[in-house]
Amino acid sequence: MRCAASNAPMLERWLAGLLYYGTLVAASTVAAGLTMTLLGPSARGWPSATAVVGAHITTVGIALFILLPIMRLILMLGVFLHQRDYRFSAIAALVLMIVVAGSMIGAS
Repeated sequence: MRCAASNAPMLERWLAGLLYYGTLVAASTVAAGLTMTLLGPSARGWPSATAVVGAHITTVGIALFILLPIMRLILMLGVFLHQRDYRFSAIAALVLMIVVAGSMIGAS
């Protein structure tokens, strides 16, 4: 049987990488979308196609920020299942189900 403590640094490195690069990608996406939105030319007060696309790109970046904690839970669940640590797997799955249920209730 493996010791869960010996695999903790690996999980911490993977979580740190996910959050670091996920935040970097999401922030870059929001910055690109805002740049397109703010610098897009407009004619007679109507937003241009560039501004509309920029707003959509900004929305995608915000969605990536929202999805980061969910991706963290999925990564943790996968690592715990791989380590055959079923107690922590069950906890991660329960938290993931609560988040999904809350999102579904909030969407309706």
